[in-house]
This record gives sequence, structure tokens and C-alpha cells, in this order.
Amino acid sequence: MLLKRPNNSNIISLILGIVCALGNDPWALWYLSFLSLTVWFWLIIKYETPKNIFKLTFHFGFGYFAISLIWIVEPFLVEPWVHGWMAPFAFLALPSFLALIWAIFAFIGNHYLSSIGVVIGLSLAEYCRLYLLTGFPWATISYVLLDTNAEKWLSLLGPYGLSLFVLLTCFTIALTLELRKKIYALLAICTICILFFIPHFFEKEPLENLNVSVRLVQPNAVQEKKWSEEFAPIFFKNMIEMTAQQPKPDIVIWPETSLYLPYNSAFEELDKMKNAAEESILIFGALKIDPTNFLKNSLIIENKNQETVFYDKAKLVPFGEYLPFINLKNYFKISERSNLFGWGFKRGKGSELLNLPNGLKFVPLICYEAIFPNFLKPSVKNADFILQITNDAWFGKSIGPQQHLAQLRIRAIEFGLPVIRVANTGISAIIDANGKVVENLSINKPGYLDSFIPSRKHSTIYGLFGDLIFISLILLTMVIAIINKKFINQKSFGTGY
Repeated sequence: MLLKRPNNSNIISLILGIVCALGNDPWALWYLSFLSLTVWFWLIIKYETPKNIFKLTFHFGFGYFAISLIWIVEPFLVEPWVHGWMAPFAFLALPSFLALIWAIFAFIGNHYLSSIGVVIGLSLAEYCRLYLLTGFPWATISYVLLDTNAEKWLSLLGPYGLSLFVLLTCFTIALTLELRKKIYALLAICTICILFFIPHFFEKEPLENLNVSVRLVQPNAVQEKKWSEEFAPIFFKNMIEMTAQQPKPDIVIWPETSLYLPYNSAFEELDKMKNAAEESILIFGALKIDPTNFLKNSLIIENKNQETVFYDKAKLVPFGEYLPFINLKNYFKISERSNLFGWGFKRGKGSELLNLPNGLKFVPLICYEAIFPNFLKPSVKNADFILQITNDAWFGKSIGPQQHLAQLRIRAIEFGLPVIRVANTGISAIIDANGKVVENLSINKPGYLDSFIPSRKHSTIYGLFGDLIFISLILLTMVIAIINKKFINQKSFGTGY
């Protein structure tokens, strides 16, 4: 039996998807993303049949996600003799699943609204990645515009409104190249100008530092040694020594799960931590066993001027901290504790606003929660800053920590809030309300960083209205597309663009 030769347009789509991914950190080649999206939309317009739309979108999406999420194999290589066999399946399965979401939405969009329906479909697919199968909105299309002038749109449109804007801009350029009509050329020029030049006129707020000092403690406990009886006490001792350094800051922050024993039984260790911190407010991450004998991944605030405060992680990592599809688990009699830790995790209540004894308020994020922009929305209005504690040791030496940091910078822009990020192996950082990294600790190096918390900006439009802005824009785009297809462009370009 002879194998069927791959279609050239599918191969080109795959390559274009790979090129598009290079707009994400750490490469940040946004212009390649812009160019590849434009060429790909030209292919979509040129080969517009339902079967082609599905295939072209799937191949483009697979290339995009395979490169953007290349770090996904790293967690399975921490103990390769146990989980290593899963690495190639994860590398193929996750990009394929996300590409399939793109392809289905693009196919449906094209079916009802012709080529421009692909833009609408992809935009909706990106938004639905917040929710589908517990959600995984990593490497959203608009993230390629970080560190460009267009990033300022995030504070107005949010990540999904900006994704729609980017896709529409590339589509109008592709339409101009294919049809060579002045009206489309004018539209393309207008969208480019709005995307990149209008942000020059956005009001700039002067940013200052709050008179509150903070110390970020980065132990660099590599994952394969982090929980070992031999090395865990050494990492703990190093953090105690860094915490005890003079002069003392107002706040000392340790990363996610930095306490190597469950909080419930670490009495001696907690005393050492409090003695090292002295008058400083101590914030740290630890595992906590609840009364039902399940684990909670918690952020804990200790200070003699207030009772201990707990925040429990609400967005758990699928398969790492819990198994999704609870009904299927019950059907197949799979244990709730079947995960990479071998112990069941219980989720917290959700986003919260926490108070510190010095009067500051912040929204806590533990690791994975930072990739969900909508998760912050209920709590950020009265916050002074966002705090993320994380353990990126799972990423190894891959590009994962850079991309994780980039998404925290995007949260800062969206909500006009400074972000403090404390990571076990890095990159720990102070991020101002404009999304710029003020100071940071290099990845895979132990150390601590003393700095001041930057001030927040006024509430952003996206911070006030959230994804209602995107939903409004997508509905408006759909109405325009329907009107265009039915009354204006039906005869000039097949069934409409």
C-alpha cells in the first residue's frame, strides 16, 4: 500500500505555524508571527473549501503549539524512569488537541461566514481555551505583541480582544494581496495604524515605588532534589540564612511549596522561619493536609501582628495535581489520588483579596493560576499588587519559565497592577504596572533580591469590564460579517470573504 503524498499547502501551513510561534518568549520575533499569519490567511482565502480550512488550520495550529509548548516534556523527565515514557505522547497529544480546537472553530466559522469566519472562529477558540477541559490558555495569539507598542491595547481590549484585532489585521492584509482592491488596501492600512500607532497617544501615568520593601528568596531547589531527605533541609537552611540577612525588609516572600514538610507538622521549621523573619511579614508556600486527608497547595502569611492567613490554590494542574473528568474516574474506579504526587489535591475557593498588617492588599496566585486572566478579575479592583509564588523547577532548563514570566507581565498590563513573582528556580522578578521587569533574579541560581513594591495605576478598562469587551467585539464582527456576506460582497468574491 502506497502512502499518500502530503499536500503542499498542509506542509506550508505547518511551517507557518512553527514560524508564528517564534513571536512568543523567549524569541519575541513578533514580526515573524505577523508575517506568517498573513501568508496563512492568504492560503485560507485561496484554497477556501471546508475540507481545506480544517486541514490548513490543524496543521498551522499543530506547528504553533508544538513549538510554543515544547517545554511540556520536561515534567515527565524529572523522574524519567517512572514518567519518561509519557513525554513523547505529551509532546504530540497537547498540540494536537489544541490544534483540533482551532480547526473545529475555524471550520464552523468558515461554514457560516466564509473566510472571515476563520478569524472569528480562531478568536472564539482562543477564548474557549480558558474553559475547555478545565482550561489551558497558554501561548494566546496576542502574547506575541508583548514588548511592542501594541501591547498597550491589553489594558483596553484584554488578551482576547487583542487576538481578534491581530487576526483581523493580518486577514485584511491577506485579502488585499489576493483581491488587489483599493478598499481592502485602505482597510489594511487603517488596521495596522490603529494596532501599532494609536497606542502612542495612550495616556501615561507616572509610576513610583511604594514605601514598602520586599525580599524575594530564590533557593533554586531543582525538582529531583527538592523533596529528598538529603537535600531538602539544605535548601531550607539556605532560605533561612537569606531571610535573616540585614537590613530586614518589610516583607519576605518564599516560593511555592518552599516548606519541605506539610504545614501541619512543621512546628520546629516554622519557629525557625519566624525567628529569621523577626518583625518582617513572612509569605511562603507549603502543602497543607486538610481534615479529609487531602492536600492543599497553600500560600501562607505569618506575622506576629495578625493571625495566620491561608490562601489555597484554586486552579489545579490537570494530571499533576488532580485527574480531570471525575465522572469517568468513578466509572473506571480510578483513585482521586492518581496523580504525579501520588496524593489527592483539593482546590481552594477561588480568587481572593488578602490583607497585610501594613495595610496593603494583594491578589495571590499560585503557579498555574497566573495563566488565566479571568481568574484575577473578581479581586483586583482594590488590590495594591499581584503576588505569584511558583515552582518552575518542573520546566527544567526549557523555555517554560520565560513564557510563564511573560504571562505575568501581561497580567500587569491588563490590570494596571505591579506584580511580584517569587519562583523556586527562577525567574523571580519585580514587574511594574506597565509590564516591565524592574529587577529580577536569574534563572537556575540561588539568591535573594531586595527591592520596593511599585505603585499601581488607575483601574484599566479591561480590569473593570473583563472579557465583556471581547464578547462585544466578536458579536459586532459577526454582525458585520453577516451583513457583508449577505448584501455587499456576495457577488464580488464567491460566497463572500
